[in-house]
Amino acid sequence: MSSFQVVDSSPGSSVSVMETSNFAHVIFQNVGKSFLPQAPLECRYTLTPYITPHPKDWVGIFKVGWSTARDYYTFVWSPMPENYEPGSTAHRAVVFQAYYVPKSDGEFYQFCYVTHAGDIRGASTPFQFRSATPTEELLTVTEDDSNSDILVVTTKTGLLERVEEAQQERRELLKAMRLLQEEKQQLQEEQKRLAREREQERETCCLLRTHNQELLRSSQGLSEEREEVRRRLTEATDRVRQLEEDLLGVTQRGLQKETELDCLRDRLKKLTAERDSLESQLKNEKDERDLYKAHLRSTELENTKLSAELQMLKAVELNREVTIAQFQEELERLRACVAQRDSLEKELLAHKADKAELARVREQLRQAEEQLQASRQQASLLASELRDSASTRDHTMTELYRARLEVDKLRASLADAQAECQRMESQLDRMRSTAQKEVGVGTNGDMTPSMIVVSEAEAELQREVEELKLRLHMAAEHYKEKYRECQRLRRQVAKLNTAESQGEPKRNASTETTLEPLTPSPESPTGGNIAAAVLQEAVEMTITPDVSNKEVTNADTQVCTEKEEQKTLNTLEEKAEVKVESQVKQMDDNEKDKENEKEEWKESLPEESLRMASWVEVENERLGAEENSEVEGALNMEELRDGAEEQGLLEVEERCMEEAEKEQTRSVEEELAMMEEKWREQCAINETLKQRLADEEERFRVQMAERASEVTELKRNLAQALRDKEQLQEVGDGAQQSCDHQPNRRSETRSSFCFDSSSDVHKRCPLCEVIFPPHFEQRSFEQHVQSHWKVCPVCSEQFPLNCQQQLFERHVLTHFDGHVLNFEQIE
Repeated sequence: MSSFQVVDSSPGSSVSVMETSNFAHVIFQNVGKSFLPQAPLECRYTLTPYITPHPKDWVGIFKVGWSTARDYYTFVWSPMPENYEPGSTAHRAVVFQAYYVPKSDGEFYQFCYVTHAGDIRGASTPFQFRSATPTEELLTVTEDDSNSDILVVTTKTGLLERVEEAQQERRELLKAMRLLQEEKQQLQEEQKRLAREREQERETCCLLRTHNQELLRSSQGLSEEREEVRRRLTEATDRVRQLEEDLLGVTQRGLQKETELDCLRDRLKKLTAERDSLESQLKNEKDERDLYKAHLRSTELENTKLSAELQMLKAVELNREVTIAQFQEELERLRACVAQRDSLEKELLAHKADKAELARVREQLRQAEEQLQASRQQASLLASELRDSASTRDHTMTELYRARLEVDKLRASLADAQAECQRMESQLDRMRSTAQKEVGVGTNGDMTPSMIVVSEAEAELQREVEELKLRLHMAAEHYKEKYRECQRLRRQVAKLNTAESQGEPKRNASTETTLEPLTPSPESPTGGNIAAAVLQEAVEMTITPDVSNKEVTNADTQVCTEKEEQKTLNTLEEKAEVKVESQVKQMDDNEKDKENEKEEWKESLPEESLRMASWVEVENERLGAEENSEVEGALNMEELRDGAEEQGLLEVEERCMEEAEKEQTRSVEEELAMMEEKWREQCAINETLKQRLADEEERFRVQMAERASEVTELKRNLAQALRDKEQLQEVGDGAQQSCDHQPNRRSETRSSFCFDSSSDVHKRCPLCEVIFPPHFEQRSFEQHVQSHWKVCPVCSEQFPLNCQQQLFERHVLTHFDGHVLNFEQIE
């Protein structure tokens, strides 16, 4: 034991000496003089506050006499202390495995602590590795047993094992003592809790005692009340038996009412299906009416095209008149040339001796004749063109006259359709008021299925009325524009008429002074202006029925406005008819004058050509007396050939004109036949539509009367069912209050005939899954569902929200492609 103490004190004695040395920062403990080779070696050391441990620090075995940290024999890493605090002391231990321990070689070794930076901060005393001898392993230990000193000799290894066992036992005892202390604290806390519970139980026991005394006092009163309750129970049992009998009777009546209600529901479903079929038929009728409108619109477009063609022909005619004026100037120049030629001939007669001058005059005469021939050819071509334009003008006027007749017929059919529409509108108002009165007879304002159907129909009619108002407004704007345009065109026609009336004397004077047959024009500007005026009046009359037709189809609520506009239209139409008749008469007179001028021109043309030919022959004979016979014969042959050619050309032109007139007559007759056939088809369509409208009106009236009677009967039955239901509820409530312990079978029987009048059904949107309360209005709920769609403002067709905007706008514009002013898409 004394040697063991010496070993323990040896490090302590060196601490004071090596405090300032770096080798004293780590102190190795229990370092013996020798250790067994090839055996595990445990090294214990203490880290002083002068060193800070690092995970890369290590402990190595060095031979005595080492110079650097690289002269180690073997090493192990130094573990980091647990819960280490800077400036504190830590005890650590490392174990060198037997494989790495040096062998017994007689050298001295020592432990060294090396930091991660390579600095040696601690060194142990030298020791050797050698095999143990028996004397070195023996230790003498003095044991005190019964106050007697006993000297025991034991080995060092055994002593160390005993010390280790004692330390292990001490650690276990400390651990057990710590557990016992914790258990002691828990028991103390449990004791305190039980003490508190005991106090609470005492208080509860006192309260229960007082309550028990009160119960004893009240039990005496309850025994007296029990007898009274038994007596009342007997009476209640008799009453319950009677109520059960009444309940069975009421149950049977409730079942009968449920059966009747099911029948009424089936009947209502049938009526709803019939209503859907009627709505589909009405939609088909509307489609047919739209087709009729489209046909009428196409007719108006044809009239508009004809008016445009007439304007174009008028422009062509003006161009031709300008050309005629140019040719007239050319003729005047030629006449001047002829007069000059006459003067030259007179000079030649006075100076016959000058043959050279005569040859020059002959050359000038020949050139003048060639120019005259070219002018005649141009005049013939111009005459043919004028004849063509006149025939075209006649054809156009015929078309306009037919269009006016067709417009009159359409106006008459339009008036009939308007009267029919007004009659149907008044009838619909009467039926609507009758339905509202029948709906008002309902029981206490309760919403029935029939009332819901009526309200939905009213909402749909309201939407249609709004749409018709919008269309009527658009038609009124269009009518205003057309009316202003007609006024402007009338002013232009009046100006043209005044201008033509002023220019007429000048044209008459020029016609009288002209000797050639080309001066009179087959179609004067006055005729063109009159045709333009007739065209504008025809366009006005075609546009006016279109506007009034739109008003008839759209005006469900503005009858007064229609009447005023109809009066205005009638006055305008009367004025237009008077003006057109006067203009037609004037055009007929002009046509007669032009025909007379044509005949005179045809007659005067051969005479003028013969006169010119004879005059040329006389001149040739007079000049041929002075020339040789060959030149004279050639000139005669040339003049004769020219006259024959001119005569042949005139005959060919006359034949062509006759054939063209015949062809135009045939085409006009064919077009008249086609127009008459179209008109007959249109009349047949109108009659069919009128008949269908009358049939649908009669059928709708009968169905509305039947539905009104059925709705009245349904309301009566529902009112009776509601009264029976209230009676049953009152009886059921009385039975429940009188006896709450009746059998479950009876409660099930009572619930079997109870009407399901609960309106507490939550409404769920099928698209966005939003839940609405039971009292939410049906119209608002439908508006919410419709908000998930795009609705066309014209046909009410629905499109999804993710539909492309261009497609939606294209669909809306398809309803306006047939507009009167939209010529591009129609062509």
